[in-house]
Amino acid sequence: MNERTGKILDFLVTTDRAKTVLRKGYLWDGSRRESIAEHMWHLALWAMLLKDEIGFETDLLRTLKLVLTHDLVEIYAGDTYAYDEAGVAAQRAKEEEAATRLFSSLPDDLAEEFRGLWDEFEAEKTLESRFARSLDHMQGFFQNCISGGKSWKENGIVRERTFLRTDPPRRADPLFAEILDHLYKVADEEDLWGGEKERH
Repeated sequence: MNERTGKILDFLVTTDRAKTVLRKGYLWDGSRRESIAEHMWHLALWAMLLKDEIGFETDLLRTLKLVLTHDLVEIYAGDTYAYDEAGVAAQRAKEEEAATRLFSSLPDDLAEEFRGLWDEFEAEKTLESRFARSLDHMQGFFQNCISGGKSWKENGIVRERTFLRTDPPRRADPLFAEILDHLYKVADEEDLWGGEKERH
């Protein structure tokens, strides 16, 4: 086997670890935490299903590449809870280092492509990256709703604190706002929030 194929296979071995890196959110039945691999796969389905429902044109293949790449760095950097402000502030440097370590193991052209995809997702300057980032935020919120708010309750997350994750997709497209309004209604009616009960 040639060196190029060997590097690709080694990368695939490394990225298999994504199946074991767990996020803070739970599966629908609350039985265990969701892995970053499961999260990225679910995001790909969100993109496929909502691409033609939104009010702007995006390249689906590009979006799928973004969502299937964006959290691979967490193999080395680990996952940081979205509502952990101190952790999020420190996470960028860890992820930059992880991106360099992970993607540089690929053949040069693929290393450049994968690093470029990760950078594009983080920068949010293209329509595809804004679409992908919006889905990333909404999927996490959705996961909390369908798992009975288990992670919110464990971490004392009140309704207003979730706005930092839901306001950006809400601004990105009216459909996202409609979906989020529905999810907030579910969360309110089922009292899924952590902390003290608040007025809505």
